Amino acid sequence: MLSLLPNKRKQRDPNVRIWPAKNKNHTPLSENDFPLIFVVHNGRPLLPSFLDHYRSIGVTRFLCVDDVSKDGTREYLLKQEDVDVYFSNVRYKAAARSKTWRELLAEKYGKNRWYLNVDVDEFLFTGYNSQMTISQYAKVLYNRGVFRLPAAMIDMVPGQNLAEAVLTEDVKPWEVSSYFDLDGYYGRSKSYGITLRGGVRKRLWDADAELIKYPLIYWDKHTSMGSSVHLPLPFYRNHAPVCGVLLHFKIFSDVETITEQALKTGQYFHDNREYKLMYNYFKTTDTDNKKLVYDRSIKFEGEETLVQNGMIRKY
Repeated sequence: MLSLLPNKRKQRDPNVRIWPAKNKNHTPLSENDFPLIFVVHNGRPLLPSFLDHYRSIGVTRFLCVDDVSKDGTREYLLKQEDVDVYFSNVRYKAAARSKTWRELLAEKYGKNRWYLNVDVDEFLFTGYNSQMTISQYAKVLYNRGVFRLPAAMIDMVPGQNLAEAVLTEDVKPWEVSSYFDLDGYYGRSKSYGITLRGGVRKRLWDADAELIKYPLIYWDKHTSMGSSVHLPLPFYRNHAPVCGVLLHFKIFSDVETITEQALKTGQYFHDNREYKLMYNYFKTTDTDNKKLVYDRSIKFEGEETLVQNGMIRKY
């Protein structure tokens, strides 16, 4: 197995720095802490649900880099006692699309421990969310020789007309964008890990984006984000069974505005390819009067919906 470990990693940009907010002095993690790393840019409507969801499964510390939010995100996070807020001298793209920030946070808070590593619009379900804490679940994986959890990123869409799908901070995102595609996915196992594509984004705007992520990861001296958050190093750890789901909430009534703003910033992968496809679809399609679901869309009623429909394989 040692021969499969990377001998030489891509040099990280030494000019990228992060520092804590003035009222958020660095406090080391305790042995019983379970940390979550996330990066956010203008995610204010999602934050209450995001923090509540992960607190409910046992996260005790949130480690966040705020990427110049201007919608109240920063002010909201600074009021949360369990959130450590960091700022940076560069934007998302210059931080290797957040990989550098995530690695810096893991190094700062310590290796040889489990982390959750997600985005603010991603909600992890393992099939055991209501039965055990994320710490207990991680121990199950570790005892079986699994060092990270592959999870399918499943895009959620509203069942009603798009104009009615307004997200506010007092509702859960799955109460507004409630449906996911049951089929239309295709994937395979490759030398570097598992690959999965398709789903809503393929059906609606013909995107061919990678849907596998590793949101629960044991971080030790061998671990890094590699070439992508979809392909962490070392590669041999990327072949565990796909047992988790990341419900991904991007599509609400303001999706056209959000994607247009993303294009203006120019911060995203492959010259903003995914956001261009999304923007063109919602700009040119009469989505106010067109349903985004189809006959193989399923309404999310809770974690059991994912289990019963085969989207989660329980350990």
